[in-house]
Amino acid sequence: MKNLLKSNMLKHNMRFIYIIAIFLFANICFAQEADSTTIPSSYINVVGRYTEGKGVEIRFFPDKKSVLENGFKNGFSIERTLFDSKAKRKQTDTLDYVQIAKVFPYKDSQWETTISSEKNLESRNELEIARDFLKNISKREGGVFNFDKGISELKDQKSKEDYEYMVFAMTALQNANVATALGLGYTDITAIKGKSYLYRVRPLGASSMYKIIPMDFFIVTENLKKGHDNPVYVKQGDTELFFAWLDIPELSGYFVERANPGETTFTQLNKAPIHSLEGSGYEGESRSGYNDKNLINYKIYTYRFFGYTLFGEKVQFAEVKGMPKDLTPPEQPFLQQPQHVKAKEVLITWKMNPIPAPDLKGFFVARSNKNEGEFKVLHSAMLSKDTRIFTDTTFIAGQPNYYVVQAIDTAKNVSSSYPVSVTLIDSIPPIKPVFISGKIDSLGVVTITVQKNKEKDLMGYRLFKSNSPEHEFSVIHENFINNDSLVQVVQTVFKDTVTLNSLTPFIYYKIKALDFNYNQSEFSNVLKVARPDTIPPVTPIFNDVVVGEKKIELHFVPSSSEDVKEHIIYRKTDMQAKWETLKTTESTATKFIDTTVTTGVTYYYSIRAKDLSGLYSKYASVVYGKPYDTGIRPPIKNFSVNIEKKNIILKWEYPALKTEHTFVIYKKDEKGQLKQYDTTKEKSYTDKNTNKENYYAVKVVTGDGGQSKFSNILGKIIE
Repeated sequence: MKNLLKSNMLKHNMRFIYIIAIFLFANICFAQEADSTTIPSSYINVVGRYTEGKGVEIRFFPDKKSVLENGFKNGFSIERTLFDSKAKRKQTDTLDYVQIAKVFPYKDSQWETTISSEKNLESRNELEIARDFLKNISKREGGVFNFDKGISELKDQKSKEDYEYMVFAMTALQNANVATALGLGYTDITAIKGKSYLYRVRPLGASSMYKIIPMDFFIVTENLKKGHDNPVYVKQGDTELFFAWLDIPELSGYFVERANPGETTFTQLNKAPIHSLEGSGYEGESRSGYNDKNLINYKIYTYRFFGYTLFGEKVQFAEVKGMPKDLTPPEQPFLQQPQHVKAKEVLITWKMNPIPAPDLKGFFVARSNKNEGEFKVLHSAMLSKDTRIFTDTTFIAGQPNYYVVQAIDTAKNVSSSYPVSVTLIDSIPPIKPVFISGKIDSLGVVTITVQKNKEKDLMGYRLFKSNSPEHEFSVIHENFINNDSLVQVVQTVFKDTVTLNSLTPFIYYKIKALDFNYNQSEFSNVLKVARPDTIPPVTPIFNDVVVGEKKIELHFVPSSSEDVKEHIIYRKTDMQAKWETLKTTESTATKFIDTTVTTGVTYYYSIRAKDLSGLYSKYASVVYGKPYDTGIRPPIKNFSVNIEKKNIILKWEYPALKTEHTFVIYKKDEKGQLKQYDTTKEKSYTDKNTNKENYYAVKVVTGDGGQSKFSNILGKIIE
């Protein structure tokens, strides 16, 4: 029996072990959870399919060997019920199953007839194995218990029996003749197409060890889909092809066949079946794959893919073509140091093996301003495979220029040289640097900020210091970046330390910029940095106040302190109020005119000095001023005189005033003198008492006593 099982295992390459394991033991965990406090349970699982004209073909198998043995001895009952999914049922309702058949294993004569009539050698071997298993199922392995080996020996024996049981189940389920001969298969020819059925199988004899639970199997009697089409995806490799496909529930145990270029005969490539890598696909989908190696590039191969159904049928599910291609890049060019040979020419040369690869196609030369930057090709057409030199006339002066050479083969594979920079001949120095700020804190730490130069080849700065602008400046700091370094940040903020106990109130700095060719700029302007002090500046003094109608002019003597930075002028209209900042002036200013005043309002002023250390002087003595009213009001505008029906119409324009105002009409008398003639609040006037000659002027008079100048004198003569 053991030899037969081993022989059968080798024949079938274990292609159904994974499926059968699920089929037989799918409910073990459920059984343990559902009824762990009672007698153990055994389940009879059922699978099946419908074929039009044949009926419903089912296979079943108990998950316990003793239950199978009971069934072999007493037979199995096949039960069926018509299932209506639309019928209203309660959860407590039971299904009305009807026995449709009883099945038993073959008698000895039936076995002999079936085996002798089987022409297929493999199928005959499987029938013989099944018959031997049936005859020997009641035999038990064992012997004297070895206390030295103990429980381990029992576990090994149990594992061996379970394994043999698994192989036998595989054989019985995949071969219809074996299943029928063992009484583990049945075909229901009475099933009606288009109906839904539930099937279950019970042993005709009771088990003394297990509570036997028949599992319901649901099926709709519809035609099976034709074929098992399943797309296979191909990935090209160098002398190899990789295939992958998502698994479908109907198939397992895959085989691949190949037809070589120009041939129609297929050869099976794998001896052992391919099983899925469960959970290795997208979102947990299972997938399978196959890698075919040692192929010839650019030749087309044809592949067929097969899988086995649960009923042991080998079916084709795909046929694809694939062509491996060259993915090996050419050798890496060796780029020599580029040379700046002329003012506008950089010479690039490279080397290859003396005998390059036969599929080498040509070269491209590219350039970037960084050794790991984005390189741009310098020519439109590919250089020939024999080229080893290129002249760049488009390089950019004043910045780093890195070059790479790329080799391309006929399959468009690319290899690239390492980037190498060129040292340009450069005699143009950077422009003069500019200081942004300089400040000394209370600990004597000087912080100096420089405006970064715009030169692309800027390498860094040298900082100089002196205690006097007339003394010689000494280098105190220099910082340069490395052209080949990944860190390409030019330092623009510098630190220095000075003593605060010094008779000189200032410290002086200069700076120079350098490029990568060590060209130096001229010195920057001197940066004068004040040492911190605690003595506030001298208070400035007002020496005159000039008041106008709409302005107050302040004259003052600025602070005499040397480190004064600015003067701050304050203003308020109430002596009890706080000072408000009105204007900040430069340190040398001596006058300020306040034009944001209102006539008749008294304004008070003071001033303070602020030095470079942020110290303030005392407030200057308060001065004040009050803008006065001259009484002059603006004259009317756009004055016009017209005649309408022998009446004279006067019109004019005038801006709105906050104070009440009246327009006074003047008219010349017989002696030609202007006399007050009338008044009006409007911006027009009609004179109905006209003479032959009529001349007018208009003046504005306000309620506060102000008045404007006369308008122009205009007149009309009435005939």
